[in-house]
Amino acid sequence: MVERLPGVAPPIRRSYPGSYSDTPFVEEIASVEMPCKLSFPSIKMYEGTRDPDNHIAQYKQRILAVAIPGDARDATMCKGFGSALTGPALQWYINLPTKSIKSFAALSDKFVEQFASSRSLEKKSDDLQHRNEPLRSYIARFNQEKLAIPECNADMAISAFKRGLLPEGDLYKELIKYKCMTMEDVLSRAWAQVRWEEDVASRAKTYPKYDQKSSKPTRNDRDEPSHPKSARETSNPSRGRYQRRPLPRSEGMMVSTWPDISHLAISKLELIGVLRQMGCHVPSSR
Repeated sequence: MVERLPGVAPPIRRSYPGSYSDTPFVEEIASVEMPCKLSFPSIKMYEGTRDPDNHIAQYKQRILAVAIPGDARDATMCKGFGSALTGPALQWYINLPTKSIKSFAALSDKFVEQFASSRSLEKKSDDLQHRNEPLRSYIARFNQEKLAIPECNADMAISAFKRGLLPEGDLYKELIKYKCMTMEDVLSRAWAQVRWEEDVASRAKTYPKYDQKSSKPTRNDRDEPSHPKSARETSNPSRGRYQRRPLPRSEGMMVSTWPDISHLAISKLELIGVLRQMGCHVPSSR
């Protein structure tokens, strides 16, 4: 007889008298009465796609928070486990062979074995590699991933933390130079480096153009454009200025006090006429 056809719903199963009493637990567990007014704590239902180890750990912690007599705790955990399952996981629990479970430890082992394909991959210390991210983010990510590494002692954690740092970074160089014996010492130096880096970044945002402005020359400091001097100006730097020149004095001759106007395009008599018109007193030249 064909029980299932493609695209057709499975046939309805008939219930048999006494089937409600079928239990996957042995008599020692099945005969234990559940405590009166027992209320199981709320827990996220497991459907078979999440990590079974995490579900077992969460279920244990919730049951430990409930006041249950010691002699009935293991049986209570076995009987209440089905209330935290749904979907394919609940169907697996219902189909457990009769009287095949002797303890909650045996039940949890079968549960993890059944849904082993949904387990999270075990992290290794080699997986803790530093990406191109701020040091603060790396420290937070490292602390989170370190908790998922089994048997991660201080030496492993320190070694993994250093391997995750950028080799050219200041913190990596300091940890190589000065050996740290504890992870607390490593994190103390790391947080000091974080404070320094964030302070530098904050100052750069507050004064973004401070260095550029201080380095720019002022107007007075700028070099004035220089013009090459002619050979005539170089040989006579005082040429063109109003300057009295001492004339060579010969015996019996009077020395003129008139300035040298040989560089002007005007004669001496014309200059005298102009000065007199301006009201200047000009003595007669001899």
